[in-house]
Amino acid sequence: MSNFDWLDDFLEDTEAPAEYWQIDRIDELLKSFTGNIEEADLIYREASSYTAKEAAIKISYLYENQCINDPGDRFKFFNNK
Repeated sequence: MSNFDWLDDFLEDTEAPAEYWQIDRIDELLKSFTGNIEEADLIYREASSYTAKEAAIKISYLYENQCINDPGDRFKFFNNK
C-alpha cells in the first residue's frame, strides 16, 4: 500500500493529466532541488506526461528535498512539519 493512496480520494480523476499549475510548480521546485542533476533532468523531461496523482507525489518529493538558503525560511520550514 502506497503512502499516497489518500490522493485517490482527494483527486477527482487520478488518471487525468497533470494540471498546468502542477507542472509549473515542479519546474519552480527543481530550481532548488538537492538531488543529483540526472534525477532533476529526468523529472523535468517527464513532468509534462505525469498524471495528476504522479504530479502531486512528485511535488511532495521535491518539497522534501529543497535547499533552503534563508535561515529564517529554514527555521519556518522545520517548525511547520
